[in-house]
Amino acid sequence: MKPVDKSSSETILSVVIPAFNVEHYIGVALESAIAQPRSEEIEFIVVDDGSTDGTLEQILKVKASAPTHKITVIHQENQGVSAARNVGIARAASPYIGFLDSDDEWGANFTAVIMPMLDAGTADIIEFNVGIIDVKGRVVDQLQIVNDSTVGLRNNGAAALMAFAQICEVHSGARVYRRSLWDGVEFPVDCIYEDAWAIPRVYARAKTLFGIADQLYYYRRRAGSITQTTTLRAVECVARFAGEALDQSEKDAHHAFWLALFQKFFANQCFLTSRVDAASLTAAMELVEATASKYRDFAIRQKEPLPPLRYRAQITVNRRVFQMKKLVKRTLGLDLRAPVAAPRRVEPRKAEDHL
Repeated sequence: MKPVDKSSSETILSVVIPAFNVEHYIGVALESAIAQPRSEEIEFIVVDDGSTDGTLEQILKVKASAPTHKITVIHQENQGVSAARNVGIARAASPYIGFLDSDDEWGANFTAVIMPMLDAGTADIIEFNVGIIDVKGRVVDQLQIVNDSTVGLRNNGAAALMAFAQICEVHSGARVYRRSLWDGVEFPVDCIYEDAWAIPRVYARAKTLFGIADQLYYYRRRAGSITQTTTLRAVECVARFAGEALDQSEKDAHHAFWLALFQKFFANQCFLTSRVDAASLTAAMELVEATASKYRDFAIRQKEPLPPLRYRAQITVNRRVFQMKKLVKRTLGLDLRAPVAAPRRVEPRKAEDHL
């Protein structure tokens, strides 16, 4: 554990916040961050990715209300969330970097827990759990990144990487990273689920990890977000990630890690295929079959036999279940709907000392 030398930087943490047409949420996201203790020691890089609503105005309003904070606002033509994050990463100058999506929030104790760890240089990656909130700010579910076996400080290696692959929750906002881990790593432009490509590569570089069981980040589940709509493009992107994981498994020292990620990506590809519309189903199934064929060719080249992929029946079952649930939600009026006003913030939580 080596304390961070801040003499070469005015801030200890750079936070990248991409934003596109989120006028109902961006103010809440920014306020959840600048209201934190020691938030003046954080560099906030907000990238407005060509918004056509009131997003930029909301960003500038918050910036004007916080003159003591380091808030850099970048406005660019719309290029997608990956390109926006990459611009922010390139501008980040602090020893550590984090990500906050423009419709999400930090827990009220985020900096109380995280900043002392950054001061101490506790680990290359600090990971924590994520609460899932609805459009009104109510906690409705969670993403478990950290469990009992991964709480606290541990060295990164084969076992830790396999634990990551088995959970495979790749939300970029669920961690704070040593900035140097991102040197040469960018989010893939024009891809959906871009976190699934970038985060494993950053993890493979880390030497130490620290897990916190608390929910320090809140992901908002809402209508209109990319992850709530399944398209053929989503299937194409995950198929690409699965194929590249197989390629990495053949040439990387972390063979088992990348093979385990392939299994997760392929399962997700099949799941997404079960949710596409009828017009896209044939093309989605062709992508699944192509990925399965690549795996079979890969398996032939291995020294030890690999289990066959079984997926066709499961896709059929999942599709029927999804269509039934969709019909029930529509009938009962439970489908996600766009907001007409800014949502409530999550209730504050008491800060705890994790060091």
